[in-house]
Amino acid sequence: MVVVVVVGYSGNVITRGVRFNNLTHIYLVCHSEVLYMHHKLFISTIKSKSHFIKTMSDVPTDVLVNILSRLPVKSLLRFRTVSKPLCALIDSPYFVNLHRQRQTMKTDKVLVFSRGLGSSTSAISFCFDSLPTTVRLEPPIDRTLFPYIISSCHGFIYFCSWPMGRVILLWNPSTRKYREVPASLDYPPINSVLKAVDQVGYDHVNNDYKVVRLTQSGDSVRLDSKVFVYSLNFERWLPVEQTFPYDFLLVSCRGQGACVSGAVHWLLNQKPDSDNDYLMVSFDLASQSFQSVPLPEFLNNYESIDIGVFEGCLCVVGSGGYCVDVWVMEEYEVKESWSKLLALTSRVHITCGSPSIRPILYLKNRKEVLLEVYERWFEIYDLEEKKSKKRMFRAQSPLSTFVYQDSLA
Repeated sequence: MVVVVVVGYSGNVITRGVRFNNLTHIYLVCHSEVLYMHHKLFISTIKSKSHFIKTMSDVPTDVLVNILSRLPVKSLLRFRTVSKPLCALIDSPYFVNLHRQRQTMKTDKVLVFSRGLGSSTSAISFCFDSLPTTVRLEPPIDRTLFPYIISSCHGFIYFCSWPMGRVILLWNPSTRKYREVPASLDYPPINSVLKAVDQVGYDHVNNDYKVVRLTQSGDSVRLDSKVFVYSLNFERWLPVEQTFPYDFLLVSCRGQGACVSGAVHWLLNQKPDSDNDYLMVSFDLASQSFQSVPLPEFLNNYESIDIGVFEGCLCVVGSGGYCVDVWVMEEYEVKESWSKLLALTSRVHITCGSPSIRPILYLKNRKEVLLEVYERWFEIYDLEEKKSKKRMFRAQSPLSTFVYQDSLA
C-alpha cells in the first residue's frame, strides 16, 4: 500500500517509473518507509533523519494525520522513532482513537499461551492472513506462573497470575506495552468469595476501556453479588450504583465472560423450579445497567455450557456425552437470530466442567473455522464438508487462546 498526497503545482517529478507533471509537493507513505519529494528532491527513506525531519515539518498537520491514521500499527511504531513531535502525535489519545476508527480492514490474530516442558509460560501470536505468520512474544509476567484468568478486547490482553489477583495487567501485544490496574479496596475477603469472573471491554460511548469484575460471596441462602468497574481513562475504580438484580449463581464457564456490543455478559444458574436452568445477563459499560439476554432453546439438554465471542457475536458451546454444538447470535439481543454454526461428535465423553470445543475465528472466506479442541490443539473445520480437515499445534499442557487485533491503545 502506498498513500500519495499531492499539494501544489510546479515542475516535473519522476518516481518509480511514474511521471508526475507540474507538482510542487508529493508525500508518499509506505508500510516500511516515508518518502518526501519537493520538485526533483527525493528523500528515499527515513535513514537521512535530520533532512527528513526538516522536510516533514512542511507537511500540514491535517494532511499528516490523514495519512498516518490509515497505516498499520507496525509502520506507526517505526515512525515513532523519527522525531519527538511525530511520536507525541502518534501517542496522543485523539490519534489513537482516530486510527482505531479508520482501521476498517482489521486482521484478527490468535494469541496462544502454553506451558512448556521447562514449566515456563510461552506466548505465540498466529496470523492466518494470505501469508500466515508466527511470532513468539514475551508477556510481562513471571514466566514460571501460568496466567490464571485471561480475556481479550480489541488490542488488549487481560491477565493476572492467580485467582482474585490483586494486580491486574492489561497488555498490548502489538506495542509490547502494558498497564497495571490496582485492586479495588472494596473487594470482599478472598476466603468468602464463592466465584469471581473478570472481563475487559470497550465503552464505545465514552471511548474508554474498562475492566469489570463480578464477585459472589455468601451461601445458598443469601448470595451477595457485587460488580466493580475500573476505567482506564480515569485510572480508578468507579462505583456501580445499580445493585446486581439476579440472585443466581455464576456458571463456571471457561470463557469467564464475553464482551459484545459494548456490554459484558455472564451466564447464571436459575432456581431449580425454573423452566430453563440458565440465564444470560449483560452489563452495559456506558450506562452501567443490567438486563437479560435471550438464549437459544434446548440448552437444558447439555451437560456443560460455555459462552464466548466468535467474530464479534455472542456464541454458546453446548456439550454433552459425545456431542458438541456451537451456537452464534447473528443479531444482538434477537432470540430468533441464534443459529447452530456447527455440530461435532467428540472423541471423548464430555462431562460438566471438562474442556470441550471452542470456535476461534473464520478462515478462507468464512468457509472454514479454526477450533481449539480440549485445550490441547487446533483443528480446521470445513463448514461445507462438515468435517475437520487438519490438526495443528498440539500441546502437552493446557492452552489459553484469545483473538486480538493490532492496536495503538
